Amino acid sequence: MVLKAPGVLLVFLLACFALARRETRHEKFRRQHVDFPKTSIPDARRYCNLLMQQRNLTVGICKPSNTFIHAEPAQVDSVCTSGGTHHDENYYNSNVAFALTACRVVGGSQRPPCNYRPKLSTQRIRVACVNGMPVHYKGQA
Repeated sequence: MVLKAPGVLLVFLLACFALARRETRHEKFRRQHVDFPKTSIPDARRYCNLLMQQRNLTVGICKPSNTFIHAEPAQVDSVCTSGGTHHDENYYNSNVAFALTACRVVGGSQRPPCNYRPKLSTQRIRVACVNGMPVHYKGQA
């Protein structure tokens, strides 16, 4: 069989590669937890409801809680190196406090549409690090 349209094969292969590529643990951490600059939505409840949906945290089931960190990604990443202090295992505490928005699901249903209650604070954070990069948000330090 001779392909008459090699461009079609190339497009097909590129599409397969894009579908097969999964986000790294660090990319997932950033998608789920870093919002910088902070998305401008004046109402904190609407902020949580929109961000949780936009970041794919309400697909099929409402994620019970999630915290967004409002700092430059590089500053958050630095918690795993010079910007943090080793706590235990692979957990590090930030040396500085970050502006945070914690979103907690409210209501009886765990199925979308999801409704979240916000809590704004400024606190030090604890993250799990792998190869010098944050991969899991543990909570406040």
